[in-house]
Amino acid sequence: MPWSNQSGGGSGGGGGPWGGRPGGGNGGGGPWGSGGGGGGGKTPPDLEDLIRRGQDRLRGIIPGGAGSGFGGGKGILILLGLLVGVWLLTGFYTVKPNEVGINTIFGRYTGQSGEGLRYNFPYPVGGVVKPNVGFTNSIQVGFRSGSGAARQRDLPEESLMLTADENIVDLDFEVQWRVNPLKAEDYVFNLENPESTIKALSESAMREVVGRRNIQAILTNEQSSIAAEVKDIVQKGLDEYGAGVSIAVVQLTGVNPPPEVRPAFIDVNAAQQDAQRVRNEAETYASREVPQARGRASQIVQAAEAYRDQATAEASGQAARFTQVYDAYKLAPEISRERLFLETMEKVLGSVNKVILDQNGTGVAGANAAGVVPVLPLNEFGGRSSQGGAAR
Repeated sequence: MPWSNQSGGGSGGGGGPWGGRPGGGNGGGGPWGSGGGGGGGKTPPDLEDLIRRGQDRLRGIIPGGAGSGFGGGKGILILLGLLVGVWLLTGFYTVKPNEVGINTIFGRYTGQSGEGLRYNFPYPVGGVVKPNVGFTNSIQVGFRSGSGAARQRDLPEESLMLTADENIVDLDFEVQWRVNPLKAEDYVFNLENPESTIKALSESAMREVVGRRNIQAILTNEQSSIAAEVKDIVQKGLDEYGAGVSIAVVQLTGVNPPPEVRPAFIDVNAAQQDAQRVRNEAETYASREVPQARGRASQIVQAAEAYRDQATAEASGQAARFTQVYDAYKLAPEISRERLFLETMEKVLGSVNKVILDQNGTGVAGANAAGVVPVLPLNEFGGRSSQGGAAR
């Protein structure tokens, strides 16, 4: 037997694979048969015996392993079945509410799975990739914001851009994007490095849009239109790539002239704002005064036209009256002269106190009292004059 080696100088025979027995004369041996006590040398392990003992233990575990032939093969099949069953059970996985399961079999896409407990063949036959479609990712171009109290770091190699009027603008912007849940498989299989692709495409689109505008428009009133145009260009490019990415928003975080000329641009901008303010005030004054002046001019013109019409109408009426009077005078001169005399006297004597005396005495008083001297009532004239003066 290979384990019957005895160590020299010991009283008892060595037993077991490790050399001597505990407490025996040869001393406790290690796993490699090292002897002790009697000064025996090291004994190498017997590999054949180790293999045989392992086989004996495996036969004890497998049902029917004590026999041979069919009994041993059946046990191996049962063991393999158990292993396959355990392997298949590892194919269960869970998809969270903000995720989409992308299932593959031997690397080929087979479909999506929604949230909940799902199953696919386990590795290495099947595989599952679960991209997060609810999280909004952010890419910063031209700057990097630090966490906590860390200051923002500017990257001039990304932010400096050339405008259409050959000026340079320092423009920082941020792109926010999500995985399109309807095209999550495109995001998984078509993009190797999504952030680098989106960043490069966004920077290229921004340089294209800025290169078509003057610096003054970029610094003042066209920032919103720039962001919208860049978003459309980036989304169109990603759709052409089949990236499965949806751009949420493009936000300009900083638009300034280069640091070297920033004070001069600030002064120019302030001067332009002052000029615009003065121009607005002048336009406001003009919009207030011009209508008033036009109204006064129109009033004067209308008054002059009314006076002209009135004077023309009066002159026309007097001329017509004179013509009618002249025509009547030609028909009866005596009667016309008398009528004119009476009308004139009516106008002259109509507003004065007067007494009419009949000198011939042919009236009623002359008939009743012939030869009576008429009396002029001066007191009545005086009373009327005093009353008229008091009234006035």
